[in-house]
Amino acid sequence: MVKKRKKPPERDPKGGKKHTPGRDHDSKSRRRKDRRRVDKARRRREELDAEARRQWKVWDALGAAEQKMLPELRPTVPRPSDAANP
Repeated sequence: MVKKRKKPPERDPKGGKKHTPGRDHDSKSRRRKDRRRVDKARRRREELDAEARRQWKVWDALGAAEQKMLPELRPTVPRPSDAANP
């Protein structure tokens, strides 16, 4: 007696197993995804602001003569406002 082999599962182009998504609903919460996106944007803004503050702090610490000698240290981002983040 010959055993029949099961057909291997279909795979998508990236190699993962194909599946049927749920019907009439998303698999993930919309509110949670939106919150995650907002938090990620907030973290990125804070990191960029902190980096801008660091660059301007280094630039302001230089004297006028040093600033003329080292123009590559001048920050390319605008000076962050102190009112937004004390």
